[in-house]
Amino acid sequence: MLRILESQAPTKQTATDTISTLSSRLQTATLLEDRRAAILGLRSFAKLYPASVASGALRELISSLRKDGEDADTIKVVLETLLMLFAPDESSPEASEEISLWLADEFTQRQDNITVLLDLLESRDFYSRLYSLQLTSYISSARPERTQECIFSAPLGVSRLVATLDDSRDAVRNEALVLLVALTPSSTDLQKVVAFENAFDRVFNIIETEGGLTLGSTVVQDCLSLLANLLKLNETNQSVFRESGCVAKLERLLAEASNEEESDEGVADWSKPQRDMNLWGILAVLQLFLIQGSKGTPVNQTTFWQRGVVQQVLRLAFNHKLAADIRSKCLNTCADLVHGNHALQEKFGDLSVPKSNATGDARLANGHPTPNGIQSQNVIEAMLRTSLEPAPSSHLNVRLGASECVKAFFAGHSGIRTHVLRRAIDGYKNGDDDVPNLLLVLLGQGNDPGSDPYRQWIAATLLFHLLYDNPEAKSMAIGISEGDAESGEEVVTCIQLLAGTLMTCIQRNKDTRISVAYLMLLAGWLFEDPDAVNDLLGEASSVQGLINAAKHASNSAPLASGLSVFLLGIVYEFSSKDSPVPRKTLHGLLVERLGRDQYIDKLNRLRENPLVRDFEVLSPLSEPDPEGGLPEVYFDQIFIDFFRDNFRRIIRAIDRDPGIEISVISNGVEKGISRELVDSLRAENEDLSQSKRKLEEASLLSARKLEQAELDLKKTRESWTVDAGRIKQINESLQRNHEEELQQLRQEIQNLNKQHEGQLQGMQAQHEGDLQTREEQSASSRNELLRQHQEQLNSIDLELKQWKNENDRKAAKTRERYEAEIADLKATNDGLSTQLEKANKDHIMDLQTAHDEYNSRESTLTARAKRAEEKAEEAEERFRACQSDINALESNKQELEQARKDVQTELDDLLIVFGDLEAKRSKDKKALKALGAEVSEGEDEDDDQGGADSDEAEGSDVD
Repeated sequence: MLRILESQAPTKQTATDTISTLSSRLQTATLLEDRRAAILGLRSFAKLYPASVASGALRELISSLRKDGEDADTIKVVLETLLMLFAPDESSPEASEEISLWLADEFTQRQDNITVLLDLLESRDFYSRLYSLQLTSYISSARPERTQECIFSAPLGVSRLVATLDDSRDAVRNEALVLLVALTPSSTDLQKVVAFENAFDRVFNIIETEGGLTLGSTVVQDCLSLLANLLKLNETNQSVFRESGCVAKLERLLAEASNEEESDEGVADWSKPQRDMNLWGILAVLQLFLIQGSKGTPVNQTTFWQRGVVQQVLRLAFNHKLAADIRSKCLNTCADLVHGNHALQEKFGDLSVPKSNATGDARLANGHPTPNGIQSQNVIEAMLRTSLEPAPSSHLNVRLGASECVKAFFAGHSGIRTHVLRRAIDGYKNGDDDVPNLLLVLLGQGNDPGSDPYRQWIAATLLFHLLYDNPEAKSMAIGISEGDAESGEEVVTCIQLLAGTLMTCIQRNKDTRISVAYLMLLAGWLFEDPDAVNDLLGEASSVQGLINAAKHASNSAPLASGLSVFLLGIVYEFSSKDSPVPRKTLHGLLVERLGRDQYIDKLNRLRENPLVRDFEVLSPLSEPDPEGGLPEVYFDQIFIDFFRDNFRRIIRAIDRDPGIEISVISNGVEKGISRELVDSLRAENEDLSQSKRKLEEASLLSARKLEQAELDLKKTRESWTVDAGRIKQINESLQRNHEEELQQLRQEIQNLNKQHEGQLQGMQAQHEGDLQTREEQSASSRNELLRQHQEQLNSIDLELKQWKNENDRKAAKTRERYEAEIADLKATNDGLSTQLEKANKDHIMDLQTAHDEYNSRESTLTARAKRAEEKAEEAEERFRACQSDINALESNKQELEQARKDVQTELDDLLIVFGDLEAKRSKDKKALKALGAEVSEGEDEDDDQGGADSDEAEGSDVD
């Protein structure tokens, strides 16, 4: 009968068939009640069969949100079903992560689907708001970028989402807060829109409503996370935050946290963990405004200072009731607040903080009373005490934070750097500084580094930051020394003291952190400072100690071994031929004692060491070392950057020829130039000196030639004047002689005329006599005689005319010759005068040119000679320094010689005493023998010898 009934019963329906039926009913139903009933049925299967429900009814469920939006009950059921699809039961056979991705894709493929969810936020229904926010959160977690785009593109989507922060119902408000935190970490545009929707004021209102930082729950933590998302790397939102008065609200939250901690009741223990998380969060938000190198950082720093944020952070930092991690975070935040801002750095040094010990009790020594009766101290002194005074390892993060504040105080400010270093040097020399002195910690005697290695480590990093890339500070520090040379004491410089302390720590196997600290400091100091390198090489054992450390400390202390090689590379890189250990000798030591392959291998091992390679990844305070119980803090960030920047240069240094030196320009002064350049400059200096001497000789010779030329010119002028006078005299004498000759010729002509007339008269008289005679002799020959006489007269007249013409012609030629000579003499005189004037002008121009050339060459030579003298003076200064070292060595040698002489004198005295004792012993033996006492053979021999000696002595006395 039962079998018959079972066979007649309807077929049992599976879950898949039921889901399919309900999905069809939801798709085809026209009445609201039918759709709601179908949705309720689907909801009952959503947890166990999410894939089946989603594949059959997801689009109908989303469509129902649009169609049935006015019915709160239906919307509630639809949203619950969709939420179950995103969070199915873990035991469900269909549960997988791919379902959430598929559901999110279905929602985000259409903008309308996200807009529908945002439209539900307009409803005042609790479940509609809450479930829509939760569903949007699920979609965002699966497809964040697409969800952000859809919300950003939806009309008033961001506005409606931010407005839910004002919902009085905590669940809705908190869900909206979580959703905004999930939406805003990466989208800058979305961050700006959220900030302009007055999100900052709403967030601070929520924090105040939740009880502030002290009493606030995880909601406050979510609020701080939202602030961090909105402000991170977003200068626009940071500007809105400043201008909307939120800085004052932030300062008020910090002040309230300090007041509640300092109150008599204090803070309940149950609330401290969450309070510490909230404080950490708000300090992290504060640090987002203080990114180094950001354009808005100086403005943010100034605003926080003016609003009193710095004072509130310092107040928290020196509240010893707070946990060490929170105090460390406060100190690091305080460092960021003043780092690189010169105006704030100067003001920061004038602040005061409460002076209290680790238990919070006020100390009265050297304190300044504050209005509440608590003694105060300068903030920098408090930072130095916190960082350099011994403390448990659990407080290391606080000490590191304090040291970061000190570094930020002088970072980038040369004046403060110089002041801090000078204060440290003065305190070290006086030895009575109340404030912990980093030089006394590093160089002071009696330090026990075993108990607190981080004391030396922090002091070394502070000094490293003071000296790093600061030639002025290096020149100040290199003058630190111990010992008085005038009193005969050995003078040991600061670098040599540091190197000696380093060698002691390595030899005694002290904590590696101390060796690393000294090696970091020396590496930063000696880099690009040839004077510091020569100072270290002045103690030759330092190089040998570093080589030994590099060779033998590789297994026990690989960091110290690698850093020793790095320091040796720096020493060789910036050494010179004139160094106490010459560059060539140093290269030989590195190659022969250490080896090139070992040199490169140890540097590569140091570079690959996790503490160096993963420095940024590792936490500043990792887990304590199981063996030593100390945190794994070995390096400083600046040193890591310095090491990485110069790693390739130092690793290639060993392959550089010893004859090639490195040129370093430090503080405007070139140091460590190439050896060839030095030799060439010296040769050039010699050439310049010789050229100068030659030019001086040439100048002297030119001056002498100039004087000789002037004398020659004067003589020439005088000779020309004499010649001109002589020519003038000759001319005048010629003219005078010519007149005399003409007068003489005239006189001769007159005489000839007179003679001719006399002859004529005589001849006439003779003729008349002849005529009379002949008249008497013959009258016939009278005519003949007259004719002959007439012919004679004619011939005489002709001869007289010819002679007269000849004399006139000769006189004319003589006159023309004299006149031509006079003209030639005048032309010669004019030519000589012109040549004289031209010669004078040329000589004057030559003298002026020679004078100008002489002045130019003299000025050039003077400048070059001056440079040569400066280089010579620098060389002389180095020579004097070397001479002083030699004198010191000579003095030590004389002291050793005197000590040797003193020891020799003491030995001689001891020999005399031993002789006296031997004589006394011999006498005592004789006395014993005379008394009958037994004496050993050695004593008998001594006695016999003594007796023989005494007999000889008696014989000599008898003789």
